[in-house]
Amino acid sequence: MTTAVLTTQTLRDVRKRGGMALFAFVARALEQVSTLVMTLLAARFLLPAEFGIFSLANVFVILVQTLIYTGIFQFILTAKGDEDLIVSTSFWLILMLVGGASALLAAAAYPLQWVFATPELGFVLLLLALAQPVAALVAWSSATMLRRKHLARNFRFVFLENLVALVSGAVLLWSWHSLYALVAARYARIAFGASLFILGGKTWPRLTFSRPLARRAAIFSSNLYGSRLLAFLSRYAADVLLGLFHSPTNVGLYRFGNRIATGATDVLSQPMSNFASTQFGSAARQDLDLAPPLARLSGTVALLTGMVGAVIIVFASDAVSALFQPSYLAAMVVTYAMGLRGVAGVGQILVEPAFAALDRTSWVIAYNLVTAVASIAAVVAAAPFGIEVLAWTQAAIVFLSTLWAFHLIRWKGGIRVSEAVWNFAMACLLALAFGIVLHAMRQSGFVTDTHGAGIRLALHLAVSGLLALVVLLIATRLRVFSLEAFSG
Repeated sequence: MTTAVLTTQTLRDVRKRGGMALFAFVARALEQVSTLVMTLLAARFLLPAEFGIFSLANVFVILVQTLIYTGIFQFILTAKGDEDLIVSTSFWLILMLVGGASALLAAAAYPLQWVFATPELGFVLLLLALAQPVAALVAWSSATMLRRKHLARNFRFVFLENLVALVSGAVLLWSWHSLYALVAARYARIAFGASLFILGGKTWPRLTFSRPLARRAAIFSSNLYGSRLLAFLSRYAADVLLGLFHSPTNVGLYRFGNRIATGATDVLSQPMSNFASTQFGSAARQDLDLAPPLARLSGTVALLTGMVGAVIIVFASDAVSALFQPSYLAAMVVTYAMGLRGVAGVGQILVEPAFAALDRTSWVIAYNLVTAVASIAAVVAAAPFGIEVLAWTQAAIVFLSTLWAFHLIRWKGGIRVSEAVWNFAMACLLALAFGIVLHAMRQSGFVTDTHGAGIRLALHLAVSGLLALVVLLIATRLRVFSLEAFSG
């Protein structure tokens, strides 16, 4: 009887953890889904030049957002000490940092428009900059709830925020074929998120501020901010150079091709990055070994992003031909390269939370310094040869950066990486086999042209989903894929 009761209770616990993990993943992934849907709608209703203006403006906004979800955000998750004092001091710090950065971006908006010789860029930048301090409050509230283990409430709010952003953004762009619909959609997301997290989360800051704690947070965060700046340069230098030396159309094509691939893989990788920060931070506070979370996250992230990348490479051109303006087909080579970049970037996802948990954030900036210099040098060398060479060069650099990340984690972090590297390699092989089967299926013609382009694509994707479940089961048996990676 006791064994039966224990077994039943164990099964209930497993189902509960599995359900929470799945919901947490869906809630966080929905943000990337929303961004991807907006990109797809933009490709349907806007010209590449119009989408290029928003994409170029968004590059600079992302630079401000590094202050929101890096540094102080991770300090809240990992810092030991008086919880109320930590979250209150962090609130005032993040508000001052993001407020100052937003003011600088607003002041630079029209000078940047002149530098890039791109009409409307200044006004779009100004509008986006003004909303960032409110977005910082949402991030602080979310980090506070995660620290206090209010996981269910946090994930409900994340899900609702992203769902409203998806619906409101789609309605705005569908009814208003303008780049300002993209700006309005960003405002809708931030406004609803602020009301939801700040009011519903009940995470009010106290009027307390500790200078010693602020200095400690600043030291902890400075290296992370520096490393994110370098990572930003390595990821978006291509957009900036294309904007300087070419037209907004080239920026729009490059960003569309990039977003189709990275938007789909980021649906997986961005939530997993948040899970990694939470899991490594929790393990560090309990003085636990960091090798197990590193191993399960590396295999899980690589397999999921690899399979999504395979789907993108096999079916992207069919999707663009069926759904979007033909002018965007010129971006397909970029999409193929960035589809591989997703799985190649596992090390970039894990190196920051690992060293943040060890409180050795200086090595994060060292890592990003090397990768940023290599990436920028590659961009400068490849840019004259067109967006295709540029994209494939970046994919190669990202793969090398993952090998560098594993080496640095073992060398300077003292964490065992053998299991993580094995899981990463096995995940890549499984994703490759998955992609080969998909390509063979597409070439076999089991779905004929008589079905119509849209139906044919939907049937291919449905079969791909079923095959992906089989691969996940195999990976679970091989201990390459783990549901435990979705906790936190």
